[in-house]
Amino acid sequence: MACAFIFALILGASKADRGLAVRVADFARNAVTADLTWEEVKEFATGLPEKVRSLAALDLRDFWSRAVTANKEEMAWPVMGEITSYFGWRPNPDSPGMSLHQGIDIAAPKGTKVAAVLDGVVSSVRQSPQFGLVVEIDHGGGISTVYGHLDTALVQEGDKLHRGDYLGTVGDSGNATGSHLHFEVRKDGIEVDPMTLLPPLVKGP
Repeated sequence: MACAFIFALILGASKADRGLAVRVADFARNAVTADLTWEEVKEFATGLPEKVRSLAALDLRDFWSRAVTANKEEMAWPVMGEITSYFGWRPNPDSPGMSLHQGIDIAAPKGTKVAAVLDGVVSSVRQSPQFGLVVEIDHGGGISTVYGHLDTALVQEGDKLHRGDYLGTVGDSGNATGSHLHFEVRKDGIEVDPMTLLPPLVKGP
């Protein structure tokens, strides 16, 4: 939650004042490095201008609303495995600094089949320098999901999939340090935290 709040502060500051945006971004980097508490984050926020805090509150409400209500049907997990990286700010794996990780990483052996989390239509099968072989599915209603670092794709653009249908296999293509699935959920083109939408206590489809 603190991560989402800091992200909202950055958005609010960027709308109010570029200099403030830089200041908040610096704080975000320090917050992650120093592992600040939620209370320390709130204390920092109270020192910002009211306009920034108001804009941040609006952004946070919108962000949270999108995350929680992005889809009415319960999603299936795309693959079984340990979550090795969550949605939010994290150190760059191969360079200095921080970046916003816009999905989750699920470790699994190379060749493990990856399932569609909802019914949908394959909108893209592509190669990405960062995520390697990628499959993207349009679920309608502004909702889409992205599956990256695949070893193989079992679908083509335009294919219709049902929840649980296999779309590809786990790999280490692109900028990956090991075999895993990078999974994103987008609402109207904006990435939201998949963990707010995936069912609890379920390890796979």
